[in-house]
Amino acid sequence: MNAQQYTTRYTQAQVTSVDPKRLLLLMYEGGMKFLRLTREGLVANDLGAFGHNLGRAQAIISELMNTLDHQAGGKIADDLARLYEFMLHHLTEANAKRSLKHVDEVLAVFGNIADAFRQILTETTVETPAQPTPLRTAASA
Repeated sequence: MNAQQYTTRYTQAQVTSVDPKRLLLLMYEGGMKFLRLTREGLVANDLGAFGHNLGRAQAIISELMNTLDHQAGGKIADDLARLYEFMLHHLTEANAKRSLKHVDEVLAVFGNIADAFRQILTETTVETPAQPTPLRTAASA
C-alpha cells in the first residue's frame, strides 16, 4: 500500500469515527481551503484549478445547506440557509464573470460563519472546573 492509500484510509477513518460537531468543523475548514484555492486559481488565470476548486467549494456549501435542521434550528437555520444560498449564487456569478470580487465576498461570509462555529465549538468543549462538593453539616444530615 502506498502513502496516498494510507492517507485516504486514514481520512476515511477519521471522518467515519468523528463526532458530528467535529465533522461540521472539518467541512468548514475544507470549504475555506477550496475557496482560497478558487481565488488563487482565478488570480493565476488557471481556469482548470479555478473551476475544480469552485466546484468543491460549492459542493461543501450545498452539503452544509442540505444538513440544516430547520425544525430544531428555527431562525438560525433559516438565516444560515439564506447565507448559503447567497454564497452559491455568488459563486455562480464568480464563475460566469470570472469575478474575484464575488469570490472574495463569499470568502468573507463563509469565513465569518466558520469562525463563529469554531468559537461556539471551542466554548462548548472547554472543560468547566469541577464544582466543590458542599460540606455536610450536622444540620443538613
